[in-house]
This record gives sequence, C-alpha cells and structure tokens, in this order.
Amino acid sequence: MSFHVKRTNNAKQGETLWQYNGIRSTKWVQPPSGKSVLEIQTTHTPTALQKVPDELNYLTPPPHWHWSQDEFFHVKEGRYIFTLEGKKIPVSASDPQPVHVPARARHTFKVDDTHEGPCTIEISTYTSPKSPSNDPEAFGANAKFFRNIYSYLDDCYTQNVSPSLPQLLLMLDSAEISMAFPGPAWLAHPASYAFGVVVGRWFGGYVLGYKASYPEYGEGRKEK
Repeated sequence: MSFHVKRTNNAKQGETLWQYNGIRSTKWVQPPSGKSVLEIQTTHTPTALQKVPDELNYLTPPPHWHWSQDEFFHVKEGRYIFTLEGKKIPVSASDPQPVHVPARARHTFKVDDTHEGPCTIEISTYTSPKSPSNDPEAFGANAKFFRNIYSYLDDCYTQNVSPSLPQLLLMLDSAEISMAFPGPAWLAHPASYAFGVVVGRWFGGYVLGYKASYPEYGEGRKEK
C-alpha cells in the first residue's frame, strides 16, 4: 500500500524540527542519565493557534498513557495547560517544577494559546525497563519516536490530509504508549493497550504496511 501522505524529508533539518509553518520548533538534546529522551519544545506564536480549528490542531496530543515510563515537564517560559486524570492544571514558568506524570496515568497537555509571547517546555521520560544498559534510548519514548510522529502529523496538516489512526497507533505502540480510553483504569488500561496492538501493530503494520519510523523523518539524532 502506498503511504497516504507525501513524506517531507525532515531528517535534513538536523536537530531542530519546525512545525505548522514555523509556529512551533522542537530540539532534541542528549538526555541525562536515567532518561530516554530530552526535548525542548518552543511555541513561538501561541496566539496563531487560535486560527487553527481544534480538529486540525495536531500539536495537542490526545489523552494517552505510557506503559512503564514516568514523564516530566518543565515549563521554561510562558504557560501550558495539563490534563492529568481528567483534572486541568495550568502551569506557568514561575510555578513549582517539574510536572510529574507517573506511568499509566492518563494525561495530555497543550500550550495556552492566549499567552502573548513564546512558550517553551522541556519534556523527558525515564528510561524504559526494556532498554539495555548500554543503549538507554533503545525503547519507549525517544527522540526517534517524537521526530517521526511530529513529522507525520505536520505532513498531514500541511497537505490537508486526516491522520491515519492505524499509523498513529503503530507509532505510539512502538514507543510503549497507548491512547487512553475513558473509564476505570482496570478496564481502560488493557482495552486501550489491546486497541493499539490490534489496530496499530497488527492491522497498520502487517496489513496496511505502515512503519513505526521512516528515514525521511530522521533517526532521532541528538546534540551532545
């Protein structure tokens, strides 16, 4: 099956990836010991997102959870709005940091599009238990995953094509992440995990021929 969007060669951009016609940029740097990724994300003109319909704002992730990695957010400038287990929490750079999201906690976040001026946030995750000690970035959320999913969603936005659910689920599954179903955790966790495996890994990967990563989107190189 041919890919449903034309993949932009974002790998040539190097360490910094630009999205939404320059509204946001993301840079990956060498994560500290015990972490699998460290990205610095800047929304340069948050108010420009007010003109983007909610259904086209792929910069805001859907509610999701990480299978085994705690995630940390450090707001460096501006303001962001976090949703953790259904509770909305606005966080500014002057507030206590970091925002800690435990593994298997339903969450999402977005930049406050009413904020005048740039908003910058650092995002990191603990190393996945699957990763060997000599390659802490091998599994789970890592720079390669983020580069691929950000690039893919940006291609969908600029080409006015709806993202493929199996493709998104395959990318998330490869990073040990699931879209978070509502409901009690004892039911939502296995249901959302199974949904990602069946629709993403099996149908998207084996039937439709999608990949979790593409060379045009980059391998997640990091600045030392």
